[in-house]
Amino acid sequence: MANSSSIGLIKNTIIKELIKDETIVQAIGSSTVDSKTPEKLINTHIFNYDQDPYTIKEVNTFLTVQVHIPESYRMDNKIYVTPTLEIRIISHYRHMIVDNIPKVTDNRNDYLSRLIDKKFNGRSDLGIGIIRLSSNTEGSYQSDYLYRILTFVTTDLNNSLCNNSEEYI
Repeated sequence: MANSSSIGLIKNTIIKELIKDETIVQAIGSSTVDSKTPEKLINTHIFNYDQDPYTIKEVNTFLTVQVHIPESYRMDNKIYVTPTLEIRIISHYRHMIVDNIPKVTDNRNDYLSRLIDKKFNGRSDLGIGIIRLSSNTEGSYQSDYLYRILTFVTTDLNNSLCNNSEEYI
């Protein structure tokens, strides 16, 4: 498999995991998508590419999933890559209060980051090696949108991902 072939496969794997998680689906807080049809979040609230918040017309929250390959290394005449997974949580400031889930006192971005961290940190069963959270930072896009960026690193890329023949989302 070519080194960059893993990018789409990793994104698809992560997005499938996100939409299978009812708590994450609910925490996104979509007014049009519920837990019975979580796949409708794809390309409306969950994107496999970076997204400019100012192109979004509704007041909502969305996630973007990016994969970076910042380095590769050679061992036994083979080239290995160590992908970095970046999940961005971007919310309009008027969508930061989690008013659709009782007893949640965190803001929406913090709550989603906690759920995503819990879901992926330390996992090794997704075919992309052991996933470790390396940073969790927050900030704002000018005045309307707030973000939290979770960056995960993998310790190795195992072969089970290369055997995944599913189509891209």
